Amino acid sequence: MQDFVPESVESVSEFEAPPSPESSYSFQSPEEKDFAKEPPALPSQLHLGVLNSQNSEEICARPQHIVLNHLFIEKGWGAHPLVALGVTHRFESKYVTVVLYKPIER
Repeated sequence: MQDFVPESVESVSEFEAPPSPESSYSFQSPEEKDFAKEPPALPSQLHLGVLNSQNSEEICARPQHIVLNHLFIEKGWGAHPLVALGVTHRFESKYVTVVLYKPIER
């Protein structure tokens, strides 16, 4: 079997993406007011992570694809000075969730 070689090299250029117009780029540096803005709200789908679950039924449910491979952090639950990190990975048809707890020293 032979590799396909186009008869004319010019015909390959029609498959290339056109260049972006210069007007679509902004050359301005971020200003001080840009850093003073609050961060955007967390999408509602990401509130469904294992760290936000209140009962075992929610934990055992199949996780949504949107929460896979995201690192979640919870800091300080009331009187408990600790940090919890949680992440869920998919391995073939199984889901593996790892939660790490670390006490915060004051």
